[in-house]
This record gives sequence, C-alpha cells and structure tokens, in this order.
Amino acid sequence: MLLSMMRRFQNLPRPCRRPRRASLLLHRLYTRPPPRHHADGIFRWNSAIIEHLRAGRVGAARRLFDEMPERNVFTWNCMISGLVRNRMLVDARRVFDAMPFRNSVSWAALLTGYARCGRVAEARELFDRMPDRNVASWNAMISGYVRNGMVERARELFNVMPARDDVSWLTMITGYMKRKRVREARKLFDCVPSPSTSVCNAMLSGYAEHGYLKDAEELFGRMQRRDLVSWNVMITGYTRAGMMEVAKSFFDKMPEKDTVSWTTIVRGYLQNGDVDAAWKVFQDMPERDVLAWNTMMDGFVQSERLDDALRLFADMPSRDLVSWNTILQGYVQRGDMDCANSWFRRMPEKDETSWNTLISGYKDEGALTLLSEMIRDGYRPDQATLSVIISICASLVALGCGRMVHVFIIKAGFEHDALVMSSLISMYSKCGLISEASRVFQLILQRDTVTWNAMIATYAYHGLADEALTLLDRMIKDGFSPDHATFLSVLSACAHKGYLYEGCHYFRSMQKEWNLIPRSDHYSCMVDLLGRSGFIHQAYDFTSKIPSDLQINAWETLFSACNAHGDIQLGELIARNVLQSRPSDGGMYTLLSNIYAAKEMWNSAASVRGLMKERGLKKETGCSWIELKGDVISFSSNDNTHPLIEQIYQEVDNISVLIEDSS
Repeated sequence: MLLSMMRRFQNLPRPCRRPRRASLLLHRLYTRPPPRHHADGIFRWNSAIIEHLRAGRVGAARRLFDEMPERNVFTWNCMISGLVRNRMLVDARRVFDAMPFRNSVSWAALLTGYARCGRVAEARELFDRMPDRNVASWNAMISGYVRNGMVERARELFNVMPARDDVSWLTMITGYMKRKRVREARKLFDCVPSPSTSVCNAMLSGYAEHGYLKDAEELFGRMQRRDLVSWNVMITGYTRAGMMEVAKSFFDKMPEKDTVSWTTIVRGYLQNGDVDAAWKVFQDMPERDVLAWNTMMDGFVQSERLDDALRLFADMPSRDLVSWNTILQGYVQRGDMDCANSWFRRMPEKDETSWNTLISGYKDEGALTLLSEMIRDGYRPDQATLSVIISICASLVALGCGRMVHVFIIKAGFEHDALVMSSLISMYSKCGLISEASRVFQLILQRDTVTWNAMIATYAYHGLADEALTLLDRMIKDGFSPDHATFLSVLSACAHKGYLYEGCHYFRSMQKEWNLIPRSDHYSCMVDLLGRSGFIHQAYDFTSKIPSDLQINAWETLFSACNAHGDIQLGELIARNVLQSRPSDGGMYTLLSNIYAAKEMWNSAASVRGLMKERGLKKETGCSWIELKGDVISFSSNDNTHPLIEQIYQEVDNISVLIEDSS
C-alpha cells in the first residue's frame, strides 16, 4: 500500500496551489486568447500569463506566451519570474537566453532565482556577465551570498561596490546578525556615514534577537529619529528575554501605538506563559485586526485551552485561513483526530498549511492516505509536507517509501532545501544507511544548525563517535553555533564509545563556552557515560547534584547501570527514589526484579513481581516492525498472531546459531 501511494506521489504534475474548482474556473477565464489590439492586447495577455503563473499553471502560461503575436520586455520578465517562482530554473534560463533585449529586471530575476535555489556559482556567473549593473543588481548578488550563508563572499562584493544604498547596508548587517556575528555587524554599522532609521532598526533587531539588550538600549537612546518599528523592536527584545515588566513599561511610554505594538505585548505575555495577562491586554485593545485575534487564539491553543479558543473564534468579526488553521492545530495537538477531520472538512478554504497540520496528526499510513487525497485535490506538497512524510517513513523504517519521496524531492527542486534534506538524513539514518545520509548531507549547499545536527546525530546513533566529534569541529569552524540538540548527540556518542574525558569536556563546554543550560537528557547522558565507564558511585554523586526537577531520568539511567554491573544495594536505593516519584512505573519494577533474578535472589524477584500484580502494573510491551514489499509488518513481545509465526521463529533460531558460530 505504501509503495502504490508513493508511486502516485512521485509522478505528480507541476505545482498547482489552488483547489480544483478554483483552478477550473480560472482555466475557463484565461484559456481564451485576449484581444489582439496592440497596447490593450499586450496588457491582457500579460495579465493572463501572470494569473496562470501565480496559480502554478506553468504549462498554460507557456502556451499563452508562445501564442502571443507580440511581446514586450515586461512579458519576458513575467515569464522568467514565474518560472523562477516555480523552481523551473532551466526553463527560466532558456527564456532569458531567447530574449531579444533585456533590462536590469531580466538579469536580476534570473540571478535571484539561482541564489534562492542555492546555485550561487551560476548566479555569480550571470552577475559578472551583466552589461550594466545598478545598485539593485549588486544588492541582489550580495543577498544571494548572504542567503546561502556565504557572508565572507558577500562582504568582498560589498567592499567593491561603486555605490551603496540602505538596502546594501541592511543586507550585510542582517547577514552578520543571522550568523550571530554581532561584533562584525557592529563594526560595519559604525561605518555607515549617516545611518537611516531603517538601518538603525536592523541593528536594533539584531541586538534584541541575540540578547544584547544594553547595546540595543544605548542605540535606541541615541537614534535621531525613532519610528513605530524602533519601539516595537525594543518591546519584542524585552519580551523574548522574559522581561515583561520592562516591556510593558516601554509600551506605556510609546508616543503612539499601532496594532502591532498591542499584539507584540499580547504575544510576549503568551510566550512567557501568562495567558491571563495576555487576555487582559487583548481586551483593552482599542482596535483589533485579524492578526491580534489569531495571536490570542493561538495562545489559548498552545496553553491547551481549546474551548476558550473556540469561543474566541466564534466572536471574531472576520476570520481568515490562519484562524481556521489555528483551531485545526488545537484539535491535532489534543489528539482528537475525529474532530480535526470534521473541522478540516468544514473549512471554507484550505492551503498547504491546513493539509500539513492534519497530516502531522497521524503517525502511520493514515498520513500517506491523506497525502494522496491532498494531491487529488490539486495541492502541491511543500517543504513542511515532505518533512512530515519523510519523518513517518523514518518512524516506520519504510525505506522504499522514503526513496520514492527522495526522487520526488529532486524532481520538485527541493534538493537544496535544508529542512527537507535534514529530514532525509534522519530517515536514512534510522534505516541504517549511513553512507546515504552522508551523501545527502554533502549535497546541501545552504546548511543550517538543524542540518549539522541531523548528520552528527546519525554518526552518534550508529556509534561513530570520532566522526561525530570531527563534524562538530567542522560545524563550529564554519561559523555555526551548536545548540542543545548538538550536545545531546555528542554526549550520547561519547557515552556509547566510552569517551569519558571527551564527554566531560563537552558537558563543561556547553555551559561555559556556549551558555547552554543542561537539560534532563544531557544529565542522563553524563550519568550513562559514568556508568558505562564503571564509575557507578561517582554517577550517583553526580545525579544527587542535578536539579531535583530534572533528576528522574538520570536516576533511571543510573539504575540500568547498576543492573549491568550487578550493584544490588545501590540499585535498591535508586529504585526507591524513582518509585516515590513514579509509583506506577512498571518498567522500573521489572528491572529491579531482573537484578534480583540475575543474582539468583528468587524470593526478592518474586516479591517484586507480586507487588506489580497487586498494583495492576505492566511493563510496556516492546514492538518492532519491518517494511516488506511496500507493507509494514509489526511484531510485539509474545505476539503469535502472524500467520507465518512458526517459520519466523525458526528463522530467528537459525540466525541466532549463525551469530553464535561467528563469535
């Protein structure tokens, strides 16, 4: 079933982002050729081509383009821009090469397309060929470098610009800030001859985003002219830092406020977990636009107050697609897929986000069934859709399905998309294909932290600690900052390889060098590392010093280490600690019983088992699955329902004998 669905998925037509009825209506409107009067005729032809391209009907647009009795430069530029927007760069280049005459817009459209798709070398080749470069052309090339993480190349080009405007300075400052290179951004900002308000706002935004609030305050204080954006950026910075009192004080001092200002405060309270304070500000708003309503409604949804969100939805004077999608997200988060489906069918219009939200609620073949319906209704899977589907293939270890998605990704032009390719890396990793995961990683031109993390996690997951640590060094040298997920993979790799010194070094480094506060999983990895290295009692002392609200997983990890080393006395002590916090943890009772059984303490083992039975506790049943000829077959402990169970057990016995003989 999986393979049949994915074959349909693989052979999708080019993008079409409108529902079928709307597409048919527009098709009837625009398939008749416009009148052939000179000026009015060209305008009508151009309008029809633009509408087709916006709807993703590239074939129809191309037919009209070919039928036109006369074209102007605007016609050619529209066609190039539309093809670029639909990621059809080869076709866009053919149209560009066929142009009888070009202007700066023609060159910039194709250049921007190459840059957005990660093809920076081709963008630069085009830039070098431009007969006449204006400031916009230089800015487009610099933006292409910045977009693809090549800030040094962008700066080299910036330095030789014959003239610069605000966009030039903004692009470079923003590029540095996106890579967290605040010092370089500050040095560049100090070189601006007379910074405009927009350039100052870009610097303010970077300071606020990276927590440099004192620098932001200093810059804000010496700005000659502040606009609403300046004030709103400062408020956003304070809300991100959790300084809601300061943010509210700033808000109250504003000479004028707009709906963005009010919504920023509402969002700030929501982000800091104070839904009631956000609701109070929302009620005080003199005017509310649909964004304000949606922000408050999303706050209720994220706080699991779906009923309040539904009441707000009912009171809205006007709703947009985001409003409907927010409630849909609420049902999906609650796990109520029946209501989610019902709400989805009621929606007056849908977009890719609607489909992606509903698809994300499924963790099995139901997502692929819904994907098939999405395609039938004329919607084009986007990055989010593909990432969800790849994740499902990974969780089901459905390699055949995942490979077909990979083929579609290449055909659809997503082979340089960091989010999609990161999901592919994880999928190949879970299927045990490390070389495939590495090949995908090497193909990604514009990497981000998620991409690096996916590949580091792949090496860590498969016990390749040296490769994981080497890649971490490369990541840092390339200007990326490791995050919590990075260090979790690194610590896990060290634990499984027994690299005690390296693990301790990275645990200290994440706190001192990168200002990252360890989470529960990081502490558990350190306990696992100490336990595997035989330092059981040091691991106990370490766990005792962990913040109390983060201890439980570490105690369970240490208990497993006691089980492996046969330390019954310490194991009993830890079990009591865990069961005080989780009295219904059937797995812990089972592990304690196993410790007693391993030491042939049968009475103690029986006592624990009896206690489990008395309290009605069971260890969660283990389950595994495999993809075979497009179907996913699952197995669980003591499951005898498969029709070929006798042959399966016989084959397992044969494999066990082979393993024993080889060892």
